[in-house]
Formats: sequence, structure tokens, C-alpha cells
Amino acid sequence: MNKQAKHLIAELRLLIGFLGEKGQFNWWESNFLSSSSTAYLMPTYPRTILLAQYHGVSEAALAVHDRFIGTGINYHLYRLPDSIEREVSAVVQELSSSEPLGIALSSQETALNRLAELANQEQAKDGPVDIGSFSDAHLEQLVKSSAGCYATAFIQGIKCYPFMRGGK
Repeated sequence: MNKQAKHLIAELRLLIGFLGEKGQFNWWESNFLSSSSTAYLMPTYPRTILLAQYHGVSEAALAVHDRFIGTGINYHLYRLPDSIEREVSAVVQELSSSEPLGIALSSQETALNRLAELANQEQAKDGPVDIGSFSDAHLEQLVKSSAGCYATAFIQGIKCYPFMRGGK
């Protein structure tokens, strides 16, 4: 997987994670990316705060996605093959110094705008949405389609959980 795809997945997980938190669209019961969380986590994780927030919000989003999509052979933004998970996690620490990301996570409006910049235009419906078969070669486009579903769902006020069918 190329570096651009890893960065895209990491940024989208943070953006969608932020937008899905209870302080925004309330898709999952967490506030890992809020300013109060930053103040709380800073003494414990001064150099890795974004990584701690990333893992927290990713776990919250993973639990909700798995409840609607199930676990097994399907993938989604918060459940990818282990090799990809490790690579994306390593990228998050690089993003901690990204000023544009910090700005994007500062408000619902800026996060939605950044999400729209990264996403393909897609239709969304309430509940699980099949966006195609998982493929390493097409992962970047699948993730952009997934992001488009999330962006549309947030705007429409519905909860959409895009997933990729896994192989056997």
C-alpha cells in the first residue's frame, strides 16, 4: 500500500471519528477528540496524544461498525487487514504535527469540509452499505467511496456504515 493511501486512511479515521463522536453527530459514545480529552490525556501522553486519541476513537467507531456490519470476512474503514492496520497506526504519529489536520478537527464545519475534499461523491442510506469487494489495488478508491458515504450521511442526518466485501 502506498504512503498516500496510508495517510488517507489515517486522516479519514480521525475526521470521521471526530464527526461521529457524541459532541458532533453522536454515532458513538466517545469524546476522544474533544478539547477536554486533550487536556485530560496531555499529562499521560504528552508526545503521543494524537495516537492515544486515534486509538480511542477508532475503538469506539469499530465497536459500532461491527455491531451493524458484523465481523468475519467483511472490512470497513475501522477494520482492515492486520498489515494495513499496523501501517496506518504508524502514520498517525506523523500526522500529530499536521496543522491542517488540527484545524480540521477544531469544528464540525471544518471537519465536514475536509471530509468533502477527500471523498468521492456517493449516495448514502441508513445502515450498512456495500461499496464493493476489498482489493489492495483499489483500496484508495474504496476508502474514498466510503468517505463519500459518511459525508453524505452526516449531511443528511442518517447513520451509514459502508463496508467492503472480503474474499474467501
